[in-house]
Amino acid sequence: MSKILVPHPDCCTGCGLCELMCSMAHTESSDPARSRIRILKREEQGFFLQTVCRQCEDAACIAACPVSAIHRNAETRAIEIDGEACVLCEECVAACPFGGIHLDETDQKIIACDLCGGDPKCAEFCETKAIEYLEKDPAAIQGNPDSVREFQELLKSLENC
Repeated sequence: MSKILVPHPDCCTGCGLCELMCSMAHTESSDPARSRIRILKREEQGFFLQTVCRQCEDAACIAACPVSAIHRNAETRAIEIDGEACVLCEECVAACPFGGIHLDETDQKIIACDLCGGDPKCAEFCETKAIEYLEKDPAAIQGNPDSVREFQELLKSLENC
């Protein structure tokens, strides 16, 4: 069975360590803008929401890519983007209902969580366990309409704060 990152917003303190560790692991720089995990912050309300690739079974990003630059790693089952094939159209960014794909403006390439090759640094260094690397539950909400709807409602409530 494959593993996925499971965010727990109720445990997140918004410290940003996950963003820094991700950035360091992938770019050797401590730049949260280059991280594959992002924290949406509503500090006044004490609410933080981690957005990261959910490794959806029926991934909208893969379907949206007009040049087939997105594939699934055979070993980790993580979504990966072929930077050579990608034309930076950002159709995958628009298609992802979870905000899990971004443009790294420094390198001018599309990035998504690749699970750090099976050893995600964000989960390893999160002291509050606000993000965990767990076995994928077949009955989990990954990519199903209820999950997308719940995520969108959560984002909408944040906008109204």
